[in-house]
Amino acid sequence: MIVTPAHEIPLAVRRMATAIHEAGHALVASFLKRKVTAVVLRAPDGLSGETRFESESEVVLDLNIKADRNFIEDTVVILLSGQIAEAEFWKKMAPLYVPFVDSHRSDDAEIQKLRSQFDLNHEQDAMFVGYCTDKARRIVLHERSRAAIEEIATQLSDSLSISGRELGEILIRHDVVQGKLKFAPHPWQRRV
Repeated sequence: MIVTPAHEIPLAVRRMATAIHEAGHALVASFLKRKVTAVVLRAPDGLSGETRFESESEVVLDLNIKADRNFIEDTVVILLSGQIAEAEFWKKMAPLYVPFVDSHRSDDAEIQKLRSQFDLNHEQDAMFVGYCTDKARRIVLHERSRAAIEEIATQLSDSLSISGRELGEILIRHDVVQGKLKFAPHPWQRRV
C-alpha cells in the first residue's frame, strides 16, 4: 500500500479529518455526561485540535471505588472515540487518499497512563481495551451519532471552534443522549 504524502492531501480534507477526530471526542464525552465547554481546531490551519472540559478540581482516584474505575473507563472511551471517528472518515476517503495517520499519539499515551493504574494481567488488559474500544465504536458508529459528528465537524472545520452550547444543540437535534442509544452488555461489564 502506498501512503499518500500529507502535502498531496488538500488542506480542507486534512482539516476535516481533524475536525471529525475532535467531534468524536466531544460527542462521546457529552454522551458520557462530561461537561464540554468548547471544541477547537488550532489556527492557522486547523490541523490539530482539542476538546475542552469544564474545570474540575484535582482528585485522587481510588480504584477500590466503582465510580472512580468507571471514570477511568469512560476517559479511555472518550480518548479512543477520536481515532475511531477519524478512521471512519479516512475509510470513506480511501479511493482518493491513503494517509499516514499520526493524529492520536497523545491520546494513546494518555490511554496507556490510565490503563497502567489498573493492576490487570495480559488477558484482563486485553478485555478492558476490547470493552473500551467496543463501547467507543458503538457510540461513534451509531447512525444518529454519525450524523451529529458530521454536523459538528463541518461547523468546526468552517469556524475552527464551537461552544459547548452549540455542541449540545447539535446533539439534541440528532437525539444523541444517554439513555436513548441502547447497547448490549460487554463481558467486561460482568466482571467481578
